[in-house]
Amino acid sequence: MTRKILTFIFVAITCFAATASNTDDDTPYVKLMSRADSAIAKGDWSIAENALRQAIKTEPANPANLLLLSNLGMMQFYQGQDSLALETLTRACDIAPRSVQVLANRATVLEATGKTDEAVRDCNSILEIDSTYVRARAMRLFSYLRNKEWQAAQNDLDILLKQAPDNIMTNIAAGTLYSSTGRYAEAITPFSKVIEMNPQAEYYAARAFCRIMTDNINDASQDIAEGLRINPLEGELYLYRAMLNKMRYRAADAKADAERAIQLGVPLKRAQPYLK
Repeated sequence: MTRKILTFIFVAITCFAATASNTDDDTPYVKLMSRADSAIAKGDWSIAENALRQAIKTEPANPANLLLLSNLGMMQFYQGQDSLALETLTRACDIAPRSVQVLANRATVLEATGKTDEAVRDCNSILEIDSTYVRARAMRLFSYLRNKEWQAAQNDLDILLKQAPDNIMTNIAAGTLYSSTGRYAEAITPFSKVIEMNPQAEYYAARAFCRIMTDNINDASQDIAEGLRINPLEGELYLYRAMLNKMRYRAADAKADAERAIQLGVPLKRAQPYLK
């Protein structure tokens, strides 16, 4: 899965900039935060990072710097600077070891870089502070899935379904767990809820796969078409269309889709059966 822009970063910087603006909107600190906010909205990560660095240097004692430091780590993460991001976020955690948002940001980077056990430790710390923190429990569930700790993942999902059944992260977690354990028919409903809340190509791909595995070919084909309309560069969709084409004995089309999936980052091993 590609690195996604997380809304909480936008909201956090905007809220702090707005709060600071209420006191004095002409200070260099506030102007730099506004510059970072504008750059984030445009996806200009390097400009946002520089603005955050300057803001922290401008007022090193400002309590808002903790959040800026946390966001700086995420800017570095989005630019592929994983080691630097972890260093920055660890610095923020050292300053505020009980900040759930800072811990959650670091857990995100740890999970994305394959440091699953460390990500779980951060999630455990968050849940000790706030047992209702949905994002942390969902992230821990994904870590358990990566380690094939099925029962631990199911335990977390059971809690999520009780605490926040309509939360998008809960439904992503449910769909992912069900599909990972071969419960494809069960996975369709939560993925459908996710699509209603946030119709992204990757979610259409997830539901399409489940529909293929339950022989719901027509609906799977519709999911693939809609997903490609949203994002024609989603490699998983081409892989699943290759699966459909092979099922329909359209070998040439299956081969073309598999080749396109590989070009878009799908591992050769997964696409190999459809290249023949």
